Amino acid sequence: MDKAGSKKVLFIAYLFPPVGGGGVQRSSKFVKYLPEFGWQPLVLTVKEPYDFYRDDSLMKDLGDDVKVYRTFSIEPMKWIRILLKNKSKKKLKSANKLTQPLKKSLKPAFLVKLKTYLLVPDNEILWLPFAVWKGMRIIKRERPLIIYSTASPYTDHLIALILAKLSGLPWVADFRDPWVDRANFPRNRWRLFIDRKLEKRVLKSADHIIATTSLIAERFKDLHPQGKFTVITNGYDEEDFIDMQKLKPPEGEFRITYTGIFNEQRNPKKVFQALRELIDCRDDFNNKIRIRIIGQLDNPGDFENINYFRQIGLDQYSELIEYQPHHQVISEMHQSTVLLLLIGDYLFEEVILPGKIFEYLRAGRPIFAVVPPEGLAADIIRSTNSGLDVSNKSVDDIKEGISKMFDLYMKDKLEKSFEGSGIEQYGRRNLTEKLVDVLNNVVLS
Repeated sequence: MDKAGSKKVLFIAYLFPPVGGGGVQRSSKFVKYLPEFGWQPLVLTVKEPYDFYRDDSLMKDLGDDVKVYRTFSIEPMKWIRILLKNKSKKKLKSANKLTQPLKKSLKPAFLVKLKTYLLVPDNEILWLPFAVWKGMRIIKRERPLIIYSTASPYTDHLIALILAKLSGLPWVADFRDPWVDRANFPRNRWRLFIDRKLEKRVLKSADHIIATTSLIAERFKDLHPQGKFTVITNGYDEEDFIDMQKLKPPEGEFRITYTGIFNEQRNPKKVFQALRELIDCRDDFNNKIRIRIIGQLDNPGDFENINYFRQIGLDQYSELIEYQPHHQVISEMHQSTVLLLLIGDYLFEEVILPGKIFEYLRAGRPIFAVVPPEGLAADIIRSTNSGLDVSNKSVDDIKEGISKMFDLYMKDKLEKSFEGSGIEQYGRRNLTEKLVDVLNNVVLS
């Protein structure tokens, strides 16, 4: 216990403010609201992660009751990532838009293979010895009642596994994403064997497993039927939307906005092709369409998506905006006619529920969801009447869907057709209360 009778939880999260990006939001919001329910977070994180987008605005979520312990880490991929980012920027600036497509990737193939075999389960594994050492010191000094870890990166769970064994403390493991069954998992037998072993060990050793979707939880139940599982989705924080309602899309512009990352797995080519075909066949669409991408088209060192984007001339109708602070991204959502949601075409795609969907819902703009028809994202879009979902496998379906939303826009019926409802359950305070129920139950069991 600490001041005012608060219970302490050792909260292990490699990704934590001032790191920016979607993967940070879940942790920062849990930490923000846990003290309201009598829990004091003791955050164990890294001083500077290898892939570092800084967003100081997220530090406002950390109140006086939050203690943050930052440790050193060896980051062999950090400097390679920085080098690739710098090279990518130079290439993009110097390349001729139409006649000089960029090389598909700058990444040395041997280095990708070497990383796959040496850094298991992920690039962050060399943080483990420093985190375990620091974690034991925190446990001895602060005497938390329980350990909580969140992944990805999955190294977080391995750190928690060791600390739980050494200290005897109960442990809750939170999965924001699948592990072995994720889209970008290295497809070789050795990694499949090792990672599946590690995954099962984590599932069997944790006292309770939290998953962000029901389908991820069901998959883990197949691997460990005796486990205790709870689904706590991602969500939105009402306080992030204060004073945003006054923001509106520009008049006379059909603005489609995407926030986040496109890459090899989340490939936007079908959406780009559908947009190009509509531009070519509809003058009214051609005159009003504006595309805003807030984030990145490719991972650093890759150019496949930007090459295609330029090749078909979408850059003439678009604005590509680099990473923005979270509050600015929320502002961009409110100034959009339509918000684009995309889930790539890959194995286990139905289980994916991007965290941004909940902030899209709260922004109140119609969502155009290019997602698996039988997946969780499509279910939420339909059940909340927050937008239109189309198959992520068909250019024709995507084209038809965009055209339908544009026709509604031209008739001034777009927002009235998709008046979202029932989203309150995804508020961050409500979701933290669910986490508190898990923590209390595990401690008392």
